[in-house]
Amino acid sequence: MVLDALLRPDDFFAERAPELSLGRAAAVVLVVALVTTLAVGAFGWTLGQQLTATTEIPNEERPPDWICENEADSDAEEMIQEDCDEPKQKTVVVGDLLWDTFSEFLPLVFVSGLVVWPLTAVGLHVASAMVGGQGSFTDTLAVTAWGMIPSAIQVIVGVAFLYAAFGSIDLAASNPEALAPQIQSMVERARGDTVLLSLAGAVWQGYVWSFGLKHTRDLSTGGAAFAGGGVALVVFLLGLA
Repeated sequence: MVLDALLRPDDFFAERAPELSLGRAAAVVLVVALVTTLAVGAFGWTLGQQLTATTEIPNEERPPDWICENEADSDAEEMIQEDCDEPKQKTVVVGDLLWDTFSEFLPLVFVSGLVVWPLTAVGLHVASAMVGGQGSFTDTLAVTAWGMIPSAIQVIVGVAFLYAAFGSIDLAASNPEALAPQIQSMVERARGDTVLLSLAGAVWQGYVWSFGLKHTRDLSTGGAAFAGGGVALVVFLLGLA
């Protein structure tokens, strides 16, 4: 079924439209969001495990200097100053800091994957209405969901490009400052590959959305391509911003 929707969307939607299953569509969106989040999380965790260099950061367990420099006049102040013997700086592994950042970012990745579904559906519904489309918004939601599958594939392949780019870097380098420009250079090189990948993903999405709109919104192939392809182009350009 999934391959039919991605590779033969004309036949797929012709057999099922109108009144596409919104439940299946919601399941597709949920899977896409989960796969995207897992792919990004797996990359962050693996990269964090390889970044074994250390750096110094402020020790948050030590009270501020203005507390430690004053004489304690009460038992409460003595309790506050108990940790003043802790060092001002502590040594941490760079990979641990990276993973902390990734782990805070992952919920946003998952939620955004869900939020983008109805927003994109609104765009497709309006664009198709501009060329004379008729039909329920529920069907447009379903079409939108099936067209989001290429985005998950795009993320997986994009992560693979990043893995390949980082393969030429000694991630166990002892000097994080020397490591930073190398990582930036590799990310920029990989970004060139992922822009082409994003474009391919947008074309694929537009292909699925176009035939979905054709059958659910009662449009000509040209009108559906205008609506589906136009929204896919907007999504692609927003992704570059």
